[in-house]
Amino acid sequence: MEAIGDQIKKKSLLQIKRILDKDNCGDKFIIVRTKKNIEFMREYNLIDEDIKNIIRNLSVEDCFSGPEEDRDPQYSGWIFKFSPLYENLKLYVKIRIESTEKSICLSVHEFGKYEEVK
Repeated sequence: MEAIGDQIKKKSLLQIKRILDKDNCGDKFIIVRTKKNIEFMREYNLIDEDIKNIIRNLSVEDCFSGPEEDRDPQYSGWIFKFSPLYENLKLYVKIRIESTEKSICLSVHEFGKYEEVK
């Protein structure tokens, strides 16, 4: 029998992937252009579609945190953190589900490279 936490993660991950599949040029799924994300994408020569494919391939087992509320009170929704492997590199992926129609990739970079991950 699946634990409640795993059921929530599974349902939420399916929701993220549905939103991603409905996305049309960033209207439903947004990849935030933080310095960390841009540096990671440049270093590994990745485009938005590559990041989307990384997220499409996430599994429940990759989720190590969530759901949790956003630390910033001006944003609503639930935060999930993942640590998938991408070409033998462990990644840190943080996604906020804002609604049934909108999700945001807040972070995507090498796991452990920045203090917030540790």
